[in-house]
Amino acid sequence: MGLRNTLKRNKTVRGRRWVIKRNEQDDITEVKMIFKPEEYITFKNSKKMYGDKALLKILDNEYEKNNS
Repeated sequence: MGLRNTLKRNKTVRGRRWVIKRNEQDDITEVKMIFKPEEYITFKNSKKMYGDKALLKILDNEYEKNNS
């Protein structure tokens, strides 16, 4: 089962944040969960973080792009 299906089935968790890595073709290559977002945001090279709902929208769009 994939992350997209898991996020759809389970409830969102308040405060949980995710980071997305993309390749040159703008495809998602990696999704990582950040355990301490308040600490991560202080890092110099921190990436944009997404909540559960925002990540689900991104993964749905990616799924539609790949299956159409």
